[in-house]
Amino acid sequence: MPSQSVYFKFRNTFDFSPRRFEIGNAIIQNKGLADNFFLKKLYDLREDEYGPYYCFHFDYFSISLPGQEERYFNHVTDIIINRIDHYKKKDPFSSNYPNHMASVSKLEAFLAFLKSVDRWHKLDPIESVIAEKDREIDRLNAKIEMLEAQIKEATKYDASEKIVLSKGGIAAFMDVVHQIQDLKMPNGNKLARSQGQSPWYKMIAKYIKHGDKDISIDTAHNYFPANKDDKPAKYINIDEADKLFKVVSKDKE
Repeated sequence: MPSQSVYFKFRNTFDFSPRRFEIGNAIIQNKGLADNFFLKKLYDLREDEYGPYYCFHFDYFSISLPGQEERYFNHVTDIIINRIDHYKKKDPFSSNYPNHMASVSKLEAFLAFLKSVDRWHKLDPIESVIAEKDREIDRLNAKIEMLEAQIKEATKYDASEKIVLSKGGIAAFMDVVHQIQDLKMPNGNKLARSQGQSPWYKMIAKYIKHGDKDISIDTAHNYFPANKDDKPAKYINIDEADKLFKVVSKDKE
């Protein structure tokens, strides 16, 4: 005989003041009949107690088997459905038939509660489950199409190869880019501007190589501090010897 119930909490032996939802007898505890005791207690409950009753025993179950709510739900559902089926097969001319039907009424009311917490569609008609799955498939297919369109748009201007800087020329190139940021048009507007430095170093990391090696985004970033007056420790300073070019407007030549 099992020494404990996995799914349902029994009252303690000789406990004559058990908690409202505990099951079993005070003296003789046959825990092998836990399902029967669970139903026996259910017959005495009001409908507004079904939720607390279900949760009380689920909390007990979760102590030893955490994270297995579906298993608990399936077990409870199976005993309810099987017991309804059992009573409905009884002889309708039996003297106990009215009592059986009263039990069925209670069980069906509890089954309606179970449907309200059924996150796994166990109690849904198969047609309803299939329809729901079809809707989910349609939703996911639409999302895939949207993401594919976004990827296509995002990669539309991707180049098949990168611009290659001469080996040893990375610092000189970075200096030219810095100069471009300072160039002004005849009307005083900057030739090229951005809110921050990220467009410059991300563009370089994406489209330019140094010799046969890619330029990592971190390396490129280190040439473009967010605040030129407060350069971080990793900032790469361009030596005067690497400032090989001077970009000036035509009228200043």
